[in-house]
Amino acid sequence: MKQPDLNLSNDTLVLIEKLKKRKKEWDRLKKTQWIFLIVTAALLLYFTISFYHKVLLVSGGNAMVILDLLVSDKRLSASLLALISFFMFTRNLVKQKEKAKTKYENIRMETVDRLDADWLRDVKSEARDQISNYLDKEYDINIAYKG
Repeated sequence: MKQPDLNLSNDTLVLIEKLKKRKKEWDRLKKTQWIFLIVTAALLLYFTISFYHKVLLVSGGNAMVILDLLVSDKRLSASLLALISFFMFTRNLVKQKEKAKTKYENIRMETVDRLDADWLRDVKSEARDQISNYLDKEYDINIAYKG
């Protein structure tokens, strides 16, 4: 769908472009978060199974033997470090996603306020309807209401 060609002020056009940019950023972070979650879960599963088979069964419950086996096995140590790293990256990504969502919601509400239209059908309400339909269809952005 082509963006409606309306007689809008430059600051309103800049606001709409910023809204689209923030929505894309939030969507990108949501997709990336799932990838990191899947990789972290796979690493956790691998480490848990490997630790059980290579360390716990062999050690017999002796703490010093457990530590020695954990440190001496390069794959197990590397998977533990990778698991910790991916967990930290995932946690950081979740924080970034929440921050991006907040920024997106704030500018979305500002856009709703900026394009506030009356109930009566006139040029202003038609322009708002066109913008709202375009943003909803192309970018999945709702500017029809704040809530």
